[in-house]
Amino acid sequence: MFSLRSLEVFYWAARLHSFSRAAEKLNTTQPGVSQRISALENLVGEPLINRSSKPIALTSVGRVLYGHAEVVLRQVSAMEKDLALHERTQRRVRLGVSETIVQTWLSAFLEQSSREFSNIDFDITVDVTPPMLRALQEGEIDMALALGPSVVDGFTQRKLNDFPLHFYARSGLLGGEALTCANASRFPILTYPRNTYPYEYLRDILLRKTDRPPRIFTNSSISTIEKMALDGVGIALVAEGSLRADAQDHDLKQLSTDIILPPLSFYAFYPLGVGGEILGELAQIAETTADRYAHARFHPT
Repeated sequence: MFSLRSLEVFYWAARLHSFSRAAEKLNTTQPGVSQRISALENLVGEPLINRSSKPIALTSVGRVLYGHAEVVLRQVSAMEKDLALHERTQRRVRLGVSETIVQTWLSAFLEQSSREFSNIDFDITVDVTPPMLRALQEGEIDMALALGPSVVDGFTQRKLNDFPLHFYARSGLLGGEALTCANASRFPILTYPRNTYPYEYLRDILLRKTDRPPRIFTNSSISTIEKMALDGVGIALVAEGSLRADAQDHDLKQLSTDIILPPLSFYAFYPLGVGGEILGELAQIAETTADRYAHARFHPT
């Protein structure tokens, strides 16, 4: 007889192409995953997974069982939702978040999520978008609040909000001048890592306008960028609202500039199908929270 837990273990090992990632996803051990799949293979009478391939791959019989397992698990998820069991069963959500969101509306999102789903514990990882999306595909996190849009196989995305990008510098650094492509080379620009949109876009603009490589210091920590700008190391290029209020109001000033960059657009990425139901509800909370933040910041009463 097939057990629901064994089908769940098999499904996630197959989907993530890894026993260890399935174990992490299901909060169990890798030997436990292997034992359950071996028991399924004994029950079926044939191998379900080709363990010699890297990453692991399904056999023809394994593909048949995978399709049936997905149908069963979808039905179980639908039943749990209809009976509101997903609101009472304790679970952990591994959440990847961009630091701009951490500095702005993440706390409000977590507060609202905890009110609606008191059974959820969050494990939060703060990172830039490319490694976050890789972690999403590899099953290391369940949901990402990150820059987009992006095509991530097996995942859907919900638009959250946009953040304008601005240049900030310590008072008097430019002597009251506006920041231009011509004088931008006088100080390093302090901004997000090389594999992010602001760095690539800014570098392209300055190269085309000045015909020489710009000085850009990158860092994945907004707090570090802020500290370097406060120390007069250079000019910060970050999303509006991501600096501490006291630094922005008293020490760092937004610069006038003719260097215009498109805003940062953030999305919630979460899986389709099995395991994605409650994450879709969390994505909706994230969208509502982002809308409230944007309205309060950019349309104050």
